[in-house]
Amino acid sequence: MAESATVASTVEVEGIVHTVTGDIATSELGVVLPHEHVLIDLGRFFEEPTDPLEQEYANADVSLENLGWVRFHHRQSRDNLVLSDVQSQIEELRRFKSAGGGTVVELTPVCAGQDLSGLVALAEATDLHVVASTGVYLDEFQSELTRSMSSQQIGERMARDIVEGIDGGEIRAGIIGEMGCSWPLTVNEEKALRGAVFAQLATGASISIHPGRHPDAPGLLLDLLSSAGAQLDRVVIGHLDRTIPEHDELVAVGRSGCFLEFDLFGQESSHVRYGPVDLPNDKTRIERIAALIDEGFEDQILISHDIAVKKWLFRYGGHGYDHILERVVPRMKEHGISDQALHKMLVSNPARLLALPTSFGR
Repeated sequence: MAESATVASTVEVEGIVHTVTGDIATSELGVVLPHEHVLIDLGRFFEEPTDPLEQEYANADVSLENLGWVRFHHRQSRDNLVLSDVQSQIEELRRFKSAGGGTVVELTPVCAGQDLSGLVALAEATDLHVVASTGVYLDEFQSELTRSMSSQQIGERMARDIVEGIDGGEIRAGIIGEMGCSWPLTVNEEKALRGAVFAQLATGASISIHPGRHPDAPGLLLDLLSSAGAQLDRVVIGHLDRTIPEHDELVAVGRSGCFLEFDLFGQESSHVRYGPVDLPNDKTRIERIAALIDEGFEDQILISHDIAVKKWLFRYGGHGYDHILERVVPRMKEHGISDQALHKMLVSNPARLLALPTSFGR
């Protein structure tokens, strides 16, 4: 890791963190990526192309020959939508470790291909801490069983995943998420979201939200969560970079007390458009974050990459999991963001996000 990008990793947040290889103190986390996917199956997003040549690309492995097409048609490539090769992902995560990384929060829920044994192998091979999640993704990913459950039943299941172990196993979830929310929110998604509040109140765990692709979505979701009794200072509103472009609207969300997450760093091309809001480049993200720091929100800001498909991996010409530490942090310093603010975004804010009561320790 370049000297200019170095961020101290000391933290003063009490509590324990559930990782896939056991419980650790928050002081052991180091630099954290709070919103990533390392092993995931987004195959339900697949869209079959009609052009014969594109059909050939759609069913081929991602390679240099078709990468240009995949970048603009990432939901029409079956292979692009799946990250399942543990060995190749070990190599990807080693880049983050070498850059000074300490912890990866893996927000893939069971319904999107969560692979706990794979995550353990990744953690052991890279010497990184890996935090697994419990949650319910977008309606189209939900199982019939989940759809048939009540909010309380969903919440009770998530609470057991945190307190006892995911699906009755030994690995305990360390966060609730990624809670998928469409625009507009569906009935099943609202029910699951209320279940997440039940689990939060039962365990103290944080909730990480995937908001619908509309600038009004975060505010409406926060109203719903508040009415259900959620601890908003333990809620993350993710994907703000593709959801709210206006500073005043970001400030309004921040005033709720929630975590403000800019988690699409490295995605700065015209390859994908997320709904009505144009995707900003990293420079614009940094400017928006700097403006929020000036408003006093540095204790609430989180940053990550949300890597979930092959085209964003280093081996396929993407930015990789080390992008923030290697390239974004130096640019933030050039923009005048202080070491103190960087430490909060990368170390102490994520530690507060992941801290659970010491009574949950084993």
